[in-house]
Formats: sequence, structure tokens, C-alpha cells
Amino acid sequence: MAVSSTSNTALNNLTSNYTSTTDQGQETLGREEFLTLLVAQLENQDPLAPQEGTDFTAQLAQYSQLEQLMNLNDSMESMANAFQDDVDGDGVSYIGKEITGYIDSMQVSKGTVTSGFYSLSSAAEVIVEVYDADGNKVDRLLEGQKTSGGQLIAWDGTDAAGESVEDGTYTYKVYADYGDGFEEVTTTVTGTVDGITYNDGTPYLVVQGVLVALDDVTSVTEINSETDTESIMDYLGKGVKTETPIVLIEDGEVFGQDLSFELDSAEPVTVNVYNAYDELVKTIEVKAEDLNEGTNTVHWNGLDENGGDMPDGLYYYTVKTDSGEFASTAASEKVSAIKNVNNTQYLVLEESGRLVALSTIKEIY
Repeated sequence: MAVSSTSNTALNNLTSNYTSTTDQGQETLGREEFLTLLVAQLENQDPLAPQEGTDFTAQLAQYSQLEQLMNLNDSMESMANAFQDDVDGDGVSYIGKEITGYIDSMQVSKGTVTSGFYSLSSAAEVIVEVYDADGNKVDRLLEGQKTSGGQLIAWDGTDAAGESVEDGTYTYKVYADYGDGFEEVTTTVTGTVDGITYNDGTPYLVVQGVLVALDDVTSVTEINSETDTESIMDYLGKGVKTETPIVLIEDGEVFGQDLSFELDSAEPVTVNVYNAYDELVKTIEVKAEDLNEGTNTVHWNGLDENGGDMPDGLYYYTVKTDSGEFASTAASEKVSAIKNVNNTQYLVLEESGRLVALSTIKEIY
């Protein structure tokens, strides 16, 4: 931009200053610099030889173009950031991929509690402590002896006094005694992302029936369907053991509707059925006289609390005894088929018809 000035030291110094700034790394003058120079030019032009009107008009046109370009650039940047936030923030891109993530929280909403999760390297005695948002311990769960592998935490949403806690997010710590005293266990989960659920507007990934925050994801792996198909076929005809068998509803038909569990003694139990988003959909109360020591089964016909049909999808269950302990829901059966649900492959148990996720297998025989 040409600036007309006759022996005006102030304007020359100002121009030199901006030239020096540009030489130091600023490639072009910005809006504020342009206006400062324009005003300085008007204030310091020679009254006996004022700048031509055409030159002044051209400079105003340059400023107008600069203003429009800067506004356009700001708008494009905002749109790009908003688009990236949508892509990164809703978690949809994770569906069908295998992820590993930290998980140390459970959500309580209107009496419904999402599951926690932890994994053991070998059999151990386990204690779980639950904390509120302020870091206060609200409950202590004596999980008892657990086998190696992934374990669900089925907290009932009450504190140590048996009172229902307020809705919100509760963190937990897991301590395991492998034989040398209790030590804290790092709680992570690995598995295929089956869906997305929202809690207070925040998206969570649904993995093995538990929720993982996007910020807690530590690794993401693309699943090679051809490799998975070849490896999963090796399970056909073999026996597998899992602690978390899955019930499938497909086209209105319930597969694996007989829910089995183990009891040390006959006592009343509460069977809770959850969908893939950790939402409680059915509660079944069973009296002690209808149960035996050892293996028991409860029939679920795929209906919700109001007697309505549940939608197609995957469901899991927990069994809590009257004494407050959780009964084992382990299943050991031969694999009779492979089932593809939501682009994820599951093993079909021969006798019960329930499904098994590969990541929950604890034993193969």
C-alpha cells in the first residue's frame, strides 16, 4: 500500500515500525494495522498536496476486501471446528471397532445403575469401594473369591447404610488379594463397541455391557472381518466357559431365555435383566422355596416390567441373593454355531442358546 507523506517524521516512524514487524515474521498487515496506517495517513498528509480521492477510494476498497476475507476465514474455521467436534464428540466412528479404555465409574439415574468392570490376572479375593463425586466413600462391596478374567460390578445404588444414593456419577476402586495381601487393580476393558449411549448429554461407548468415556479410550483397533471369521470358527464343537452369557432377542424370538445361576444355599434372589446400554428392563423376584442349592434357572420371556415386548437386541442379567451377595451366572457349554449381531460375531451355546462374546471367554476345553 502506498502512503503519501511529505517529510512527516511521525508517519515515517509508524510505517517503519510496521515494516519491521512484518520482516520479523508477520507476512501481511492485519485489520488493526491497516486502519492505524490509514488514519495516520489522513492525519499526516500534506495539506498543500492532499492524497488523490481515487487513491483513498482504492485503499477503502482494499480494507473492505480484507474485512470480508477475514470474516470468511473466521466462519470457515468455526465450521471446521464444529464439524471436527461432532466427529470426535459423538463416538459414532468407534462403532464396530475394538477399543481398550479405562473404566472406573458407574452412573446412577432414577434407581438404575450401570455396571462396573474389572479384570483379574488370576483367581483372587476382591473388594470394591464406591465413591461419590466429592471423593467420599459411600459403599464397600465384598465381592468374595473371583476367577481370572473379566468381571462385572453389579452395585445396587445404595450406600453402606442401605439408603439409595442420589443420581450422578460414582467412581470405584478394585482391590484384589492374589495371596500376598490386597492391591489396587487397574480397571480397563477391551472389546468391540456395540453402540453409543448418552448420560447428561455426554456420549459413552458401550463395550461388553459397560460404558467407556471417549476421553478414557487408550487404543482403537480396526477389526479384520476375514481374520476374525477364520479364528472364531475354531471354537465350533469346543466347550467354553463365561461369567457373562448373553440373551438375544431377534425378530421377536428370545434365545437363551432360561437364565441360570449357582447358589450355595436356597435363599430368595432378585434377577435383574439389562439391555446393552446398562438399562434395567426387567426384575424377577424368586422365593427360596422355588430354588435349590447348586444350579438354578429362571425363565424370562422377553417382556419388560409392563408386560410389553422388548426390542431386538442383546441382554445380560445379574442375580443378587437375599443376603446381598451376587450369585455366579457362569455358563459352561459346547459351541454349536456362530452368530453375527450388529457386525460383531458371538458364539452360540449348544444347550441354552445363549451367546458368548469372545472377550469374555475364561476357559476353553
